[in-house]
Amino acid sequence: MVALGAAAVVCGLELGAMEVGVRRVLARKGEQVVETALRALSLGYNHDQRPGKTLPLPGKQDNVWSITGNQACGVGALRGGVRFVAAYPITPASEILEWLAPRLEKLGGSLLQAEDELASINMIIGASFGGIPSLTATSGPGLSLMVEGLGLALVSETPVTVVNVMRGGPSTGIPTKSEQSDLNIALYGLHGDAPHLVFAPLSIRDCVFTTQWAVQLAEHLQTISLVLSDQSLGQSWAIIETPSPSDLPWRRTIEESPDGDYRRYQMTPDNISAMTLPCTPGGMYTADGLEHNARGTPSSMAVDHREQLNKRLRKLEDFDYGDDWAEIEGEGAQCIITWGSSAGVVKEVARQFRQQGSEIRTIAIRLLAPLQRHALSQALEGMKKILVVEQNHGGQLFQYLRAQDVLPMTASSLAQPGPLPLRPGRILRALDE
Repeated sequence: MVALGAAAVVCGLELGAMEVGVRRVLARKGEQVVETALRALSLGYNHDQRPGKTLPLPGKQDNVWSITGNQACGVGALRGGVRFVAAYPITPASEILEWLAPRLEKLGGSLLQAEDELASINMIIGASFGGIPSLTATSGPGLSLMVEGLGLALVSETPVTVVNVMRGGPSTGIPTKSEQSDLNIALYGLHGDAPHLVFAPLSIRDCVFTTQWAVQLAEHLQTISLVLSDQSLGQSWAIIETPSPSDLPWRRTIEESPDGDYRRYQMTPDNISAMTLPCTPGGMYTADGLEHNARGTPSSMAVDHREQLNKRLRKLEDFDYGDDWAEIEGEGAQCIITWGSSAGVVKEVARQFRQQGSEIRTIAIRLLAPLQRHALSQALEGMKKILVVEQNHGGQLFQYLRAQDVLPMTASSLAQPGPLPLRPGRILRALDE
């Protein structure tokens, strides 16, 4: 009640109106409870009414949102063009679906609650094959079930996006707590040589841009995008500056008038071949999980397999992702590398360093695959101390960067599993050690 009174002042609400509300809500508890609550309300309301003291009352603010990371992912999906979503509810991703359902309908799209994650992934593959940008949202156990379907989307070059809101694992794990422990399955979980896109939003506000970017790159590059959010980002509320609409140019290339010799998977300079939509005259092709030649005809020939492997790899590795692959801040000879929600606490540590007059560089990686090795190597030049910070037990990002040969042997790892969040003091001690 005291806090409610103080909040009423800040919000510009009248004490009398608050008292009416308190009486209405607490009347059944008896007059003594009501009077006690009203006294507490008054204490909070008048807590800072000292002579000469003026409480600032906020005016209308049109440039801020109150939003969660899950809702922000939904905004990014809609901005990216998603108009079909199929998903099975799972903690902590369900709010994405709840937020999207009514808004998709207003935009002419639809959301279907599927019977399980196997159905979800196949439904969005089918919708995308029909030309509709499509998305599903899940968490670790659901992503495990989707792996085979993701392979089908990848080899048939049918764009889909999966937002994976990570939680403590493995198996059922800790469903309501955060952990960044799905990086390995996101990077390596598909069988065969299966290059694809993996993203990680760096804040609640960044969930908007990163999800939009992931959707549009999946569409343009005709591949799968995995977006690794987590419970900490997804279910936390924040007041953020309104994210400006990102006018990203990436769209799916559609062949509307095939010339009679349509080759769905033909080699092109950028390794992106135009798709036809179902019922396009002269545009029929085979789209299944089998390896194929340029026409889509199933083939087990070594030359076809190698050509299509190269096609699916080169279109991702040769694409120019610009500067959005990471957020790089600061200078100095010390560097902290991180990803996803851990970027917040790492930036807090960097602020403390700078307040003390020290310099430190932070690199928060947004595009995890394909890793921008050359750009990351350049950002690490001259660093005498490198610490990789993440919230999982095995140091999954650290091991990945080691495997990609971008870390010197002197680099160190701070890998802390959930459910407790990373704290600045722990990172500062690791830097000292």
